[in-house]
Amino acid sequence: MNLLVSFLAVLLLVGYAVYSVARRKRVYSSPSGIKRLLKPADASLIDLLHRRAIPNQRLVHAFGITNTFVSGDAKVHRDFLNKAKFTISGLSTKGEGWRMLGQTVDDAIARLFPADEIPYATLIQCLTLRIFLVALFKADPESLHAKDLRFVTDMINRRWAYSKNTDRTALNQDNSLSEANACLDRWVRDRDGYPNPLDLIIPAYETMWRVVAVTVAHVCCHDGDNLLDIVLRFADQPTEEQFQLFREESMEPSMKMIIMETLRLHPPTKRISRAGATVGWKRFFMPTLEVADIQAVHQSSQYGHNPAKFDPMRFHPSRGLEQPELFPFGYGRLSCPAALWAPIGAALIVAKVAQQLKVGTYGLIAGPRIGDRGGWDGWKVINSSCHATEAAI
Repeated sequence: MNLLVSFLAVLLLVGYAVYSVARRKRVYSSPSGIKRLLKPADASLIDLLHRRAIPNQRLVHAFGITNTFVSGDAKVHRDFLNKAKFTISGLSTKGEGWRMLGQTVDDAIARLFPADEIPYATLIQCLTLRIFLVALFKADPESLHAKDLRFVTDMINRRWAYSKNTDRTALNQDNSLSEANACLDRWVRDRDGYPNPLDLIIPAYETMWRVVAVTVAHVCCHDGDNLLDIVLRFADQPTEEQFQLFREESMEPSMKMIIMETLRLHPPTKRISRAGATVGWKRFFMPTLEVADIQAVHQSSQYGHNPAKFDPMRFHPSRGLEQPELFPFGYGRLSCPAALWAPIGAALIVAKVAQQLKVGTYGLIAGPRIGDRGGWDGWKVINSSCHATEAAI
């Protein structure tokens, strides 16, 4: 009998161990599942914040950030939202801030486009960071030297990649964060308003540069000129009306549809993680990590024919499809506060860059594939006057 009891006990322990491993992560890859995860019924704000903050602690170690993405504190959350909303309101398309943003983009392009050539991803990263520093933090444009911008953007990319490894040896051995913060100390003078500039830079810049890079690449590589024509029209007239405008009779998408297709095919946040229940009896029945697979949903057949293809027309009314909603900015109470502004903000930078590439003296050399945070091998922007024999797209 004792032997039988011992055998059953071992079986139970093995079964529980297997169950524990299996329940460690649960992935949601349907719109309804993502909604349930990101907007759970009866969850308090504090619970939502803690469940978001726990998987993001790697970013504390990587960047020293203290914002709402890594904190379970409701006051930190309110302060971040208020700061973000105040900043965005100053860039409204209806105000003077929007016109000044356009000038900031033009100035960044004039200063950073190369005399000879530059890696494409490096250019877009430095452009985006410079634009944010001037537009959001009121940095002095004369203080933003290209080599320092490149150093800070390289630091963000490198430490982001390091932070994803469970072995933190490389991250601990990298001392670029302190040097980058020294640059930010020179650039951001309002330290009462922005005590830790990376709290705002990381979520804003890290998302925006990739949306811009991917959209420009698709537009410039697209067969035919209609997408480029739409982008150039928006560059000439960057208004909310032009952003929304589409020509039904000529079967052309709007600038907004182009950006939305980028956000669908290349969501800047491919997966959103939440910690499972960590206290109380629920912890025995809940996964320790739950993941909303945004990329899997966006690239499913729910979005029409050939979901792996870049096709802004899939959002056109002529297709007659009832599109499921997109989740590029999350969902529920903790969705991105810039969700309404970010698409047109990205469109402005995209349009100005494309205009310089197609109307100015510059060209884009395409690599073997369109990248994301990495994968831009072979892509570069050239000054055509110095590269007469190199064929740009």
